[in-house]
Amino acid sequence: MEYSLSISEAAELDMRDAFLWYENQKDNLGLTFEQHISKTIQNIQKNPLKIQVRYNQTRVAFLKKFPYGVHFNVLENEIIIVAIFHTSQSPKKWEKR
Repeated sequence: MEYSLSISEAAELDMRDAFLWYENQKDNLGLTFEQHISKTIQNIQKNPLKIQVRYNQTRVAFLKKFPYGVHFNVLENEIIIVAIFHTSQSPKKWEKR
């Protein structure tokens, strides 16, 4: 089954903020972060249902090198990325999304 993918505006902002933070830490580290996000999203799109449900209907795919999780929901044949959060952040913060 093919899934369409959409990324919420809030998740786009999460990604941008993390990118900028990593770029300020070390040159090109933000680009490396973006590559890991892209790979994780590709893996989600291949088979989103293999990723464990963590909160209600929200699934979380964790990046391998960076302490971030891509939070998403699957509605029929659509994947909606609702947040990209550092693992130290409280789930209460993104549950409002």
